[in-house]
Amino acid sequence: MSAPRTARERVRDEVTKEILVVARAHLARDGGAALSLRSIARDLGMAPSALYRYFDGRDALLSALILEAYGALADEAEKASAAAYRGSVGPAARWLAVPRAMRTWALARPHEWGLIFGSPVPGYRAPEETVVPYTRLATALVRPVVDALEQGDLDVADDGGESAPLRHALAPVHDALLPGCTVTTVQRTLHAWATLIGAVSLEVFGHWRKTVLDPALFFDVTMCDAARLIGLPI
Repeated sequence: MSAPRTARERVRDEVTKEILVVARAHLARDGGAALSLRSIARDLGMAPSALYRYFDGRDALLSALILEAYGALADEAEKASAAAYRGSVGPAARWLAVPRAMRTWALARPHEWGLIFGSPVPGYRAPEETVVPYTRLATALVRPVVDALEQGDLDVADDGGESAPLRHALAPVHDALLPGCTVTTVQRTLHAWATLIGAVSLEVFGHWRKTVLDPALFFDVTMCDAARLIGLPI
């Protein structure tokens, strides 16, 4: 059992939460590149020097926002996946659960989606800690692929045309997420991931206006096409 937090620690946690709330508002208004600790401190009624006791610079604050957003998105993906597997739904619904949850989250929190998957902030490098929520998110997405393979329901792609460079290029994803799959299946799953991020981003950033009249329907059809390419029985 961990030791109870001290009063100082509780106060620090509360102030940190307040800083992040204001920082998210600034992110929505000005974008990540324009995030300023000085302006955030002003809105909080704090001296800039006081805010630096919590975050030692803009990059540290950006990292906190990114990790928080990634964690929230991963939470939603995992909840959607768990709910789909608890229910008596077919393979299509199980596959669509995570993409739909990601789309819903992105539409509700477009600026945080942009912080994760949009244009990089000049001069900023995301922390290695993002690997953890990113892996949670990817694991939730590929669960139907892993299950279909284990149950013998996956139409396994023929690796006859595979090249050694492709096998090497996809080794991290193959080994961490899809170790039992052929490399061609891994490539097609990554293609589905890229399609998912691209489709959500195009909608979130307003590129479907007057182009796709029913984005939700288009999204579902697109993701089911990607699933069939992987070999899922949809």
